[in-house]
Amino acid sequence: MPYRILSLDAGGSWALIQVKALIALYGENTLGNSILENFDMVAANSGGSIVLGGLVENLTLADLLGMFEDVDLRKSIFSPTSTWGDRVLHDVTGLGPKYSSANKLPALQHALPKRGNVALNIVASGLRRPGAPNDVHLLIIGFDYDRNRATFFRSAETNGGVEWGYGETTTITLAEAIHASTNAPVNYFDSPATFPDRPGRYWDGAITGCNNPVLAGVTEAICMGVKPADIVALSVGTGTVALPWPEPGEAGSPYVQKLEEPGLVKDLRKLAASILDDPPDIAAFLAHVMTDSGHGIAAPADSRIVRMSPLISPIKASGGTWGPPSGMTAAQFTYLANLDMDAVEQPQVDAIGRFADLWIDNAVLNQPIRMSADTLKRELGQVWFKDAVAAWEEIR
Repeated sequence: MPYRILSLDAGGSWALIQVKALIALYGENTLGNSILENFDMVAANSGGSIVLGGLVENLTLADLLGMFEDVDLRKSIFSPTSTWGDRVLHDVTGLGPKYSSANKLPALQHALPKRGNVALNIVASGLRRPGAPNDVHLLIIGFDYDRNRATFFRSAETNGGVEWGYGETTTITLAEAIHASTNAPVNYFDSPATFPDRPGRYWDGAITGCNNPVLAGVTEAICMGVKPADIVALSVGTGTVALPWPEPGEAGSPYVQKLEEPGLVKDLRKLAASILDDPPDIAAFLAHVMTDSGHGIAAPADSRIVRMSPLISPIKASGGTWGPPSGMTAAQFTYLANLDMDAVEQPQVDAIGRFADLWIDNAVLNQPIRMSADTLKRELGQVWFKDAVAAWEEIR
């Protein structure tokens, strides 16, 4: 049987989109452990690791969605920094941290009272696919601040021998791994994530290039001895802004790329935000190549990787002009396109939820594995949620 990977992107509060996608696939009353028992591995980063935490906690998907919709919980995770200098810097320049790293771990432990303080190497004991030889492999991505390298927090060892090397099991707790993985620096949290009783300092796994962790998951599986062509992966994202390149006469339209003059503050802001994005052509496409490039896959699938993630992207009308997707006004489109990943206030989260519903209802485009950055034309993958569901049903 195929080796199934569930990959959950980063995205802060936008990760509620992943929960809505799972509800569409499995139903809102399905327990988290039942979801995990459909997969051999779950790879997660940042906001996606909070979704993974809720699945391990064995919340129903409805309750997990409620966690993201709870304004008090959001504000406990995104707790304002108490450092006066950081607040002034951010207010003046738009740069600098807004939230307290130290307050985040207790908030995560409170949100995951049953499993949050259980060591990662035993937290999924007994959870496995029917007929699978091993428990589901949990992989949470972080960045080691002091060693300046990626850290894979694993629930089990990855022993590839002399060919691939050795990946150690992680003994930190589930909440601590999530704390490390969710610690976006520079414009978000004020210091590296630390643990009360263990050494180490960590930033968000997005620093490693694993904002979309599907490539890390596929690599991990191959290092565990799984044949590339036996791997299938469901990569669930948290939304990406994709605007076409402006053609003559389109400059100034809110639906096309804006060309700005470089500058120090603008460039620093752009660099800080770039770690939190995943262009369509990178992680999912490389994972597609690594898993035999879709050879031998039957339609409607065209790859062993299925990407499910909504695009904040315009639709071209019959007259050739770009406009918002059906069910979305121009103001709603612009609001979402400019909304940061740390959406804390209820109107912001409500807007993300409505956007996710439009995507699931096939009014908003799905992010394919690869598309033209200029025209947004699909090259590989599915452009509607229903087609991505059908492709996953075919290969899983």
